Amino acid sequence: MPRYDVYFFCNECSQTHPLGITVERDLDIADRASIGDTYDGKELPPEIALLRNNATKCPVTRRTTEQRDNNKVFLVRVR
Repeated sequence: MPRYDVYFFCNECSQTHPLGITVERDLDIADRASIGDTYDGKELPPEIALLRNNATKCPVTRRTTEQRDNNKVFLVRVR
């Protein structure tokens, strides 16, 4: 089953950072896709939905940030 690392666009520094989480999913996506596109009209898997409800620390600014926009959270295929 394909594995995907989860990344998010950071509102603090305007860069994309890894969340340090890998999910296994049988998805029909290329190398990278937003969860908004991937799960359009579908329920998010619990582990991905949980990420949206938790704050994380920006590695650049060290400030706490959240990303609730599904189009700014990405699945990137692990090679």
